[in-house]
Amino acid sequence: MTMPARRLTEAEAAVLAQHLPAGLTEEMRDVAWCLFEAMALLDSRAGAQQPGPVWLGVLHAMARVATAQLQHLAAEKGGKAIYLAKGVAAYLSARDLQMCGEFRGDNYDFLARKYGLTEMRVRQIVNDWQKEQFRVRQGRLPGIDD
Repeated sequence: MTMPARRLTEAEAAVLAQHLPAGLTEEMRDVAWCLFEAMALLDSRAGAQQPGPVWLGVLHAMARVATAQLQHLAAEKGGKAIYLAKGVAAYLSARDLQMCGEFRGDNYDFLARKYGLTEMRVRQIVNDWQKEQFRVRQGRLPGIDD
């Protein structure tokens, strides 16, 4: 899912700050922010310089949810090194996945003509897919996760 290009205002961000407990690491604050921002940006009211009372109430509810999600994530995964993939492959279209499956190492121009794309766009799609495939394989090296 692609998020809108807009951002939350300082007034909206301050709502989350009110809900976060003291002593969180910077990474934990970042995760809480990502969870909060993802929810808030789905609402058309996001970006309000002076959020009205109804929107403030919604933001406080979202901040409580983001805080609860962070606490649950910390309880379940805390203390473990985890790799969070960007999930590029999950968001590729069926066309892109088919194109990547047909990639043979140097046939960018052929794929560009076949799919009606520029060679540069084919390279971008294939490169993103290859990076994701590499990350997935690296997470399962023999002897590391056995």
